[in-house]
Amino acid sequence: MAVNTLEKVSKMRLIVPSVISALRLVVLPFLIYSIVQEMVFLSYGLFLFSIATDFIDGYVARKLGTESRSGAYFDVVIDFLFISGVFMAFIYKGFYPLWLILPIVLVFLQFVLSTLYLERVVYDPIGKYYGSLLFGAIGLTLLFSEQLVYDIVAIGIIVATLASLSSRLAYFLRTRNRKPDQSL
Repeated sequence: MAVNTLEKVSKMRLIVPSVISALRLVVLPFLIYSIVQEMVFLSYGLFLFSIATDFIDGYVARKLGTESRSGAYFDVVIDFLFISGVFMAFIYKGFYPLWLILPIVLVFLQFVLSTLYLERVVYDPIGKYYGSLLFGAIGLTLLFSEQLVYDIVAIGIIVATLASLSSRLAYFLRTRNRKPDQSL
């Protein structure tokens, strides 16, 4: 009986970080609703909760020793869905043009395709911080309801997207001519 309990606890440890990540998806419809309905303080609270889950999930995975490639992908997918959902609410409200979702989708696809192609995560110094930039863009949009801020955020997303895509392209061009034993 004690062995079964230990096995259950061990299995539960594996899913705790993913459950914490999934909380962002649980919060997302409520955050979108609060943005559309202009419930400012509720939007702030839900967004801060979501940021906290993004920090905590990785910390918990490291502390429990349950870091995994699938867990990292799950976190990235959750972040993409969360960020895309919030930006769609901003687009609906007229803060940003519809085409602004395209750079976000492109960087996500770039990440997925390049990591699947290489069968490992590729270090991208710009792309690593792209998600953080988008979370920051959400925070700025929630805090400052001024067109100038929206314009600066949109320009920042475009510049960061170009930098991320260029960084990944440069990596592929650099490594394309290397022999297999010369890789990272």
